[in-house]
Parts: sequence; structure tokens; C-alpha cells
Amino acid sequence: MEQVANDFKSTLHGKGMRVTGQRKLILQVLEEAGGHLDAETVFERAHKRDERVSLATIYRTLQLLKEMGLVDQHFTSREHSREVYEPVGAEEHYHFSCVKCGKVIEFQSPLIDRARKQLAQELGLNILHGCACFEGYCAGCMPKA
Repeated sequence: MEQVANDFKSTLHGKGMRVTGQRKLILQVLEEAGGHLDAETVFERAHKRDERVSLATIYRTLQLLKEMGLVDQHFTSREHSREVYEPVGAEEHYHFSCVKCGKVIEFQSPLIDRARKQLAQELGLNILHGCACFEGYCAGCMPKA
């Protein structure tokens, strides 16, 4: 967290922007989460600590953090209707979303990793990031036959 916060401060200062308490709070909320948060959840958690934080500030700050390379944005559904954010640095992973309860399960897959490497090799690509999301029913929501 300390290094990310320092990078954040130096990058903002380098762009002539201020390091506000609300910006620091939003980054802290993301760091403490240990997983994906959508903008509304970031807002709820930040608003509990500082009632002056608005949802518009959350969206602007998330976009700024993304542009600065400090936060990754992921989609957890095929329509890309649910954006979630997490601090940069997490290992490459993929997402399964339950269509009934909305639960998001992160997973890693050697099979997907192999396919990615094969694609890069066969087509001469340098793949920097991969995105795969799966949808269906989690074990708790599986329809009974």
C-alpha cells in the first residue's frame, strides 16, 4: 500500500494535480478490499468514512487511477455491464459470475494460460493482458434437476 500511495502522490504532483483526502480514501478502500469492488461499493465504503464523498467523485477518481496505471478495471459479465476495480499487481486471473445471486468467483487456469501462450506464439503476439469471464450458476444456486 505504501508504494502504491507514493506512486499515486508523485504521479498526481507530476501532472500538477492535488492529492486530496478523498482521492487517498478511495485508493485506501480499494487496497483494503482485497478483491473486486464496483463503483457503488467503493462509494458505500468511502461514504461511511467521509460523508462528503459523492458517487461522481468515485467515478472520476477510479478513471484517474486507471489512467495512472494504479487500478485495473475488469468486467464480470459478457455484456460488460458490471465493472469492478482492484489495485494493480494481482496475478492474472479470471472470473465466474453467478447469474442468480451475482457472486463473483476469481480463479486461475493453467488451461487458459496455455491457450494464451499458444496464441501469442502462433500469431507472433505480445499479449499484455487477458480477460475471460464465465457465467452460470454457482453451487448454491444450481437449479435442481
